[in-house]
Amino acid sequence: MNILSIYASHDGCVTYVENNKITFHTQIDRYNRFKHYSFPVKSLIQEIEKLKIDKILISHSSYDNSIALWKDLILNNKRLKKIDVHYYAHTHHHLFHAYCALTWNKNIKNILVCDGRGTIFKDYFENESQYLYENKLKHISTEINKIGERYEFFTRDYFGNGLDCGKTMAWSLYDERPAKIQSNFEKDMNNLLSKWNIKDNLHFTGGCAQNVLYNSKLISRYDNLFCDPFNGDFGLSLGAANFYLENKIINKDIYLGIPQKIDESIFLKYNIVDITPEEVSQILINNPVAIFQSRSEQGQRGLGNRSLLMNPLNEKAHDKLNEIKKREWFRPFACSILKEEAKDWFEMTIEESPHMMYVFKIKKENILKAGLSKNNDSRIQTVSKENNLNYYNLIKAFYKLTDVPILINTSLNLPGEVLVETMQDLKELFEKSNLRYIYLPEINKLISKNK
Repeated sequence: MNILSIYASHDGCVTYVENNKITFHTQIDRYNRFKHYSFPVKSLIQEIEKLKIDKILISHSSYDNSIALWKDLILNNKRLKKIDVHYYAHTHHHLFHAYCALTWNKNIKNILVCDGRGTIFKDYFENESQYLYENKLKHISTEINKIGERYEFFTRDYFGNGLDCGKTMAWSLYDERPAKIQSNFEKDMNNLLSKWNIKDNLHFTGGCAQNVLYNSKLISRYDNLFCDPFNGDFGLSLGAANFYLENKIINKDIYLGIPQKIDESIFLKYNIVDITPEEVSQILINNPVAIFQSRSEQGQRGLGNRSLLMNPLNEKAHDKLNEIKKREWFRPFACSILKEEAKDWFEMTIEESPHMMYVFKIKKENILKAGLSKNNDSRIQTVSKENNLNYYNLIKAFYKLTDVPILINTSLNLPGEVLVETMQDLKELFEKSNLRYIYLPEINKLISKNK
C-alpha cells in the first residue's frame, strides 16, 4: 500500500510511504517558505500529484486555516479527490510522536513525549506522556506539568516566538534569567523521570528533546538513550503513517527530503568550475562555503546537505559566518567531526552523535578558535562514510590539510527563514547574502561570485 500522510498544523510535514518504506519525508515550510506554517503551495502539490497513492492520512493538533486549505485542496483536485482519505483527531498528537520515535527501531522500552502546549486531550492540554513498548505500544500516563510550556512562554516573551527555544537555551550560558529557566526545566524533567520510574533506557521525543544541554546530561543517567531527531511536530506525518501501518516502518536516515535536481545552469551569470574536496578545503581556510546536496536533512539542523561551513581555526570564522547568518551574538555554531576522530577531540561517552542531539566538551583546548560555546563545548555531529559520504570526504580533505578533522557547521538559511530546499532557494540566498561560494559535491562543481 502506498500512503501519503499529511500533518497540517504548525511545523507541518508530508510523508510518502511505499510498501512500508519511506520514499520521502519533508517539512511543508521548506516549500511555502514561511517558517512553522503548513499551508500547501503549488510546488509541493506538483510533487504529490506525481505519486501513486492508495490512501491519504491527514492529522492536526488544532483546527486552523492550514488544515482547512489541505482539505479543500484534496476535495477539489481532480486526481486526489478520488483517493480514500482518513482524518485523525487532535487527540492523537502524543501518540504520533511515539510512533514516529518507533520508526528508528531502537528497541528501547521507555518512550517519553514532552512538548510545549501539546494538544487538547480529555479537556486539558497534554504536556508529558509516558509510553511503554514491548512488542506493542502501551500508553502509561499523561500529565500537565507545563515543563516545556514554561520554557516556550519565556522564549515568546523575550524573542517574540515561543518556538525559538534554542535561543533561550544558548542565552542561558550568559544571563541569569534564561539560566534559571534552563535550570528549572532540567530539575522538573528529572523529577518527572523519577516519578514515573523511568530507568535504564529512554527514548526521548517531543519538542523538549531539542534541548541538547539537557539531553547531554541524560547520557550518564541511561545505559540506552536515544533522543529523537524528528522530535518536533515536523515528524508527526511519519508517526501517523507508522500508526496506520501498525509499526511496520523502519527508518535509518535523516536525509529524507524530496530529491532535487542539481542544475547549476541557473547560476550561469556566476563562475562555475570543476572542483575537488581538497580544493574546497583550501577555500574554507578563509571563507564560508555552502554545501548543497540533492536530498535535504529534516529537522532543525543542517547536517551536511544544507549547511554553511567554515574553518574552526580561523579567528574570524564566527564573524564571517554571521555576516551571512546574522544570528544573536550569544548563539554558538556547531562542529561536524569525522566519527573515528570524535573521541580523541571531545569528551564523548557514546559511540556517535550523527544528528547533533548532544553537546560535548573539547579535550584539545586552545586549538579551535570558533565553533565552541562559552563552556568550551560544542553541539557535535559525527560524520561517517555511511551516513554522508560526500560530506565525510570534504572533512577528510580538510583534515589532511590542517590536521583538524572538524568543520564549523550551521544550517543553510538566512535569519528567520527556513533551510533552503530547492536550487532556486539556494540561488536566492546566494544573491541576497554575502555568501561567495557554493559547493555541489554530487557534480563536483563550485559556484563563485569571484572571477
